Amino acid sequence: MNARRVRLAVLAPLAVSSLALGTVTFSASTAAAASPTCSVRSTDNPRNLLVSGRNFEPHRLVAVSSASGGVRAVRAGATGRFSLTITDASGTVRARQSGGRTVRCGTAGTGQDNARKQYREGFRQGFAAVRANCDATQPRQGFAAVDENFKKGFRDGARLASRQFCED
Repeated sequence: MNARRVRLAVLAPLAVSSLALGTVTFSASTAAAASPTCSVRSTDNPRNLLVSGRNFEPHRLVAVSSASGGVRAVRAGATGRFSLTITDASGTVRARQSGGRTVRCGTAGTGQDNARKQYREGFRQGFAAVRANCDATQPRQGFAAVDENFKKGFRDGARLASRQFCED
């Protein structure tokens, strides 16, 4: 067999496959544009909610509204993210960019309800831990990071149990 023919037989499929792979990679990256999403989270002030969004069109206004009728606008950053604090929100909170679809962020009250639930669970565990052992100080909440409301509840529960069961 001719040396030139062997090289051609080996290199031609590699060249064709690299071209095909390049077009597949290119078309996959353009087709994988992420949909906009947003979420609500409670703040230290129970009247306020923090609304955060991502994957919106960069540098364009996003209208954030709730069932209470208030609408606030915020400009998405260069990465398509935004963050906005809204006051006295009620019902479902939504975000929408002009010409885009409306995205459901969450329900006002959900963050506050979760904060109360975390506090109550922390209080219960703190009280029980110190009642069983006056030296208990570590809040437990599974493998996840410990929630701030849980920590506050744990401290308050532990403090009450300490006064009731551990002081001489």
